[in-house]
Amino acid sequence: MTILLRNKIKATFKLPNFLLLLGLLIITSAFPQAYCQSLGWQKLMDAGTNAYKQADYDTAKRYFTSAVEASRSEDNNAHLSRSFNDLGLVILAQGKNAEAEATFQQALKIKTEAYGAENIELVPTLNNLAKLHCQSSNWAQAEKYYRQALAITEKSNGANHPSLAVCLNNLSSVLRRENKTDEAKSFIKRAIAIVESNYGKDNAAAAIQINNLAQIYADEGNTEQANKLYSQALSIRQKAPGQNSAEIADNLNKLAAVRRSEGKFEEAESFLTQSLNTLEQANGIDNKNLIVALNNLAMVKRELQKYDQAEALYKRSSSIAENTFGPDSKERADCLDKLGDLYTEKQDLPSAAQYYGQALNIRKKLFGDQGQEITVSLSKLLEVHRQQGNYSLAESEGKEIVDILDKSPNKDKSNLVVSLNNLALLFREEGKTEQVEPLLKKTVEIDELPDSGCSKESLANDLNNLARFYREQGNYAQSQECYKQSLALRKTVFGPDDPRVAASLRNYADLLRLMNNNDEATKLNQQAQTIESKNNSIVQ
Repeated sequence: MTILLRNKIKATFKLPNFLLLLGLLIITSAFPQAYCQSLGWQKLMDAGTNAYKQADYDTAKRYFTSAVEASRSEDNNAHLSRSFNDLGLVILAQGKNAEAEATFQQALKIKTEAYGAENIELVPTLNNLAKLHCQSSNWAQAEKYYRQALAITEKSNGANHPSLAVCLNNLSSVLRRENKTDEAKSFIKRAIAIVESNYGKDNAAAAIQINNLAQIYADEGNTEQANKLYSQALSIRQKAPGQNSAEIADNLNKLAAVRRSEGKFEEAESFLTQSLNTLEQANGIDNKNLIVALNNLAMVKRELQKYDQAEALYKRSSSIAENTFGPDSKERADCLDKLGDLYTEKQDLPSAAQYYGQALNIRKKLFGDQGQEITVSLSKLLEVHRQQGNYSLAESEGKEIVDILDKSPNKDKSNLVVSLNNLALLFREEGKTEQVEPLLKKTVEIDELPDSGCSKESLANDLNNLARFYREQGNYAQSQECYKQSLALRKTVFGPDDPRVAASLRNYADLLRLMNNNDEATKLNQQAQTIESKNNSIVQ
């Protein structure tokens, strides 16, 4: 028995089952050592597959490790390469990327020696290596392996084989992440031509590839082309036999997203209503698939200020989440947060605090008092309490968030920097200026750490915040140094003619005036005005 693994990338690219069967990886099946030794290779692989499918990765790893040993004792390279390939997939599922890569490389080495460097047998392992690097956002390496898989598949199966559409799709999705959109579009167009040639223009497989191309245009902001292609794909899906409601609803959602980006909220509302109706007719009125559809429609209702309708939709999605996943589920907490967002927008702050508080209690049950996940609800509660002027509660929540994120083993500290800035802002509003400086200085220190996950843009912004604080406190020398650093960084990161550079120039000019250096301040303002005239915009 085998199972198929999809190549998952953040992109929305999807492939139909019959294409996946042609293109992606096969993983094959394990238990205590003595029992493993009593099984033959195929039974070990089958047992490993079964354990893998049940997410019992430790057991699966034992079976596949035994399969490796059995293959070696048989001196069977075909079995050995498959065993390493499937063992690598299990290790990858455990999050051990370095170990998984070494295992895949073992499989690739054996296959290359056994079959040659251009044999179709290499493609599944090349795809696995590409998938691994996609998970690490190492797009250049992923591209390299997908290009190898494409070249081998084309040479082995020909330029019009359906399996080539899979390879083209995989490579296109990576190129899109690398902003190589022209090449990504050319590959998807070629994939569309292959699918249409093999299955016809009105086949569901063609709709999937057309949607993929539409997504690229949508990402580029070419809404005219995105609308045209999404509509084409929807038409195919609505006519194609055997199409399920989820795919049609997804297409309607995509059209709605483009309309929203154009500010056409009424049209987006219409598409999302159709999407919801499609799912209801197929699955009933209390199905978990409806949660996303209800929330999407509620968001557009909010944008149209139809708050009562949005509230009803959010409450319905919360009820479905409670019935489907349980009263203390993450899904229900997410729905409660959305209700809180709605009441915040309506300025019904007591109701907002009530729903945010319920979501927080659920998250604490699920993740504990120190789980990063609870900072979502804490941040929302902080903002509500700040708007209510309840600084004592807001301050407590801000400190709790900072404490959780500061103790987190996660190397990415970008969320901590945001939380420190929020807490500093709160202290400024309270007039507790003596507590502001340490927080702002800490944001800069974190930004400057090489592995903090913070960008140069973040450092420039935080230096600007610190400069403003020093200026307000009359510490002009310190303020000037921070403004200089922030300005230099923004020029490097955004270029000399970016509106954010103009903002830094104006901030610096304000300081120079306070320092009675009016001539230099005038020069900086003139530079800012020149940049703003080029961009027709002003950044505060």
